[in-house]
Amino acid sequence: MEEALDEISKKEDYKLFTVVYDKDHERLELIKNLLLDSLNFAGMIAFADEDDALNKDFFRECDIPVVFLGRGIEGVTADLIVLDTFDGAYKATKHLIKNGHEHIAFLGSFQDFSTKRFSGYKKALEDYHIPLNPEIYFSNLNKKSEVFEAMEKMMGLEIVPTAVIAANGSTLLPILEYFNAHNIEIPKDFSLVSLNDFSWTALFSPSITCIDKRPGEVAKKAFQMIHGRIEERKGQGKNVNAIKTDTVVMPIQLNVRESTCGIGRGPFGEKAESAEALILSEAEREAVREKKYTAAISLHYSGKAWMQLLKKGIKTIFDDLGISLIATTDAHFNADLQCKQLESLRFLKPDVLIAFPVDKEETALAFQETVKSKTKLVLITNIPDGVTAKDYVSCVSVNEHSHGRNMGHGLGEYMVRHNLSNVGVIRHGDRNFYATQQRDDAAEQVLVEEFPEIRIRGTIDFLSETEAYTKTVDFIKHHPEVEALYVSWDGPAMEVMEALAEVNRTDIAIVTGDLDYPVAMNMTKGGMVKMLSAQCPYEQGEAIALAAANGLLGKVTPSFIGIEPVCVTAENLLKSWKRVFKEEAPAEMKQVLKQNPNYISSDR
Repeated sequence: MEEALDEISKKEDYKLFTVVYDKDHERLELIKNLLLDSLNFAGMIAFADEDDALNKDFFRECDIPVVFLGRGIEGVTADLIVLDTFDGAYKATKHLIKNGHEHIAFLGSFQDFSTKRFSGYKKALEDYHIPLNPEIYFSNLNKKSEVFEAMEKMMGLEIVPTAVIAANGSTLLPILEYFNAHNIEIPKDFSLVSLNDFSWTALFSPSITCIDKRPGEVAKKAFQMIHGRIEERKGQGKNVNAIKTDTVVMPIQLNVRESTCGIGRGPFGEKAESAEALILSEAEREAVREKKYTAAISLHYSGKAWMQLLKKGIKTIFDDLGISLIATTDAHFNADLQCKQLESLRFLKPDVLIAFPVDKEETALAFQETVKSKTKLVLITNIPDGVTAKDYVSCVSVNEHSHGRNMGHGLGEYMVRHNLSNVGVIRHGDRNFYATQQRDDAAEQVLVEEFPEIRIRGTIDFLSETEAYTKTVDFIKHHPEVEALYVSWDGPAMEVMEALAEVNRTDIAIVTGDLDYPVAMNMTKGGMVKMLSAQCPYEQGEAIALAAANGLLGKVTPSFIGIEPVCVTAENLLKSWKRVFKEEAPAEMKQVLKQNPNYISSDR
């Protein structure tokens, strides 16, 4: 703030004189005498302290214009600039909620200063229907020991918060010290947001997500106000106390950095766990081998490379554990067919059934019959209606929150790099489908919060991939300004590209999800696809097989496992292809990419 004010004042031929009184009354008296004895001070910009050391007595004989920052002083006529700290706390809390956090702590000091911030925190919780928990918010914490005590109380709760908001520097530093002393990792163990942005927060490791009070903008406004009062005084010779004062509320923004991360959620809102939770000891592996278990797989569709890799991952683990795969069915996206196939599989009495339900409603009864049998059920992504978490061993999918954030970041960074500002969002329209809902929400959140220069010009909801085609044609006619598009996954993305080609808008950039040959080749040839987030189906298959083995051993397993996706661009495409598909990229893809100066060999 001081540096910004100094720079502005120099341009206007004013000298900035800065004094710090540290709530010291004697020092304030010296400063007051200095002001009274000088004829050169034209105005004052003052920060009132929370202890009221700077009060109206100080200004009684100071006949110069004053602008207060933060809060005014009763009995002193002056302009006032206040920061919208309510909105700042609201944005910080909303950011954490959108990232999947439900248990968010709030630590504040100097109760009068934290009131608006706490109100913003409370309002965000209320708007997102999260109960306010008195065990995880604290005010008037004025000492390091008090902050430590508050943290100890929270860490001892049955449900420990996953995120904490530091209302100011007085709580932020002790929180960081507490985390360091207790080997708590940010953001792996705790996400952290500060409601103040300090010069060091961006340099801290990990860099801290903060509410940016935009000191440069505040300094500019403060100087405009004080300069206006000085000129007004010169021109009209008015007593400053007779001037009608102004109060300006300055907006603030959220600077998202590395100290916050998302929590992937499963179909019942449960936290996504890592596949590490499924690791078996050698003794447990041998116990599975001795039983010679059997398994069956019921897929919604097995034609894509994604599904073939998933099956390959399952079979690799099953072969090692001696689990025999006795049947695999493909429903071709037909719910009636899958129900009949499930009935046939029940006659085989497999020890484990792995299934990707075609439709939540139409397959519900068939899966409920499976639940009644002795067969252990492991689900992929979807949960049929009427089936609860206690009815199956685990559900395995991509971490959809990470999937969406990858795409949001990829799109935002591409647009900023190429000076683009208008984007459209093409998302799955079924709000009951938790997977794509979570993915699409996460992508939009990144664009809105982390790329304020980008504007979302409109949204398309589609229920089928072919519907994405027709709606895109209409959308672009109404929004010709759109320069880039987010598309939920690669299938509809291919339809969107055909639609854009029809209306001669192949200049539009696309970011989407899932790695397959068509989108990869489009990216390779410099087409519309600029980045994508790829699932790791082989690793998902391994996790599914390990979950099945855990269930057969009677072990308690996480109800939802989320496998982390990978970011893919033209520069790392060959390396990413080998990681996802476990084989070298096709020769045609390699040949085209070798002509790219940023070519990265898959052998690196």
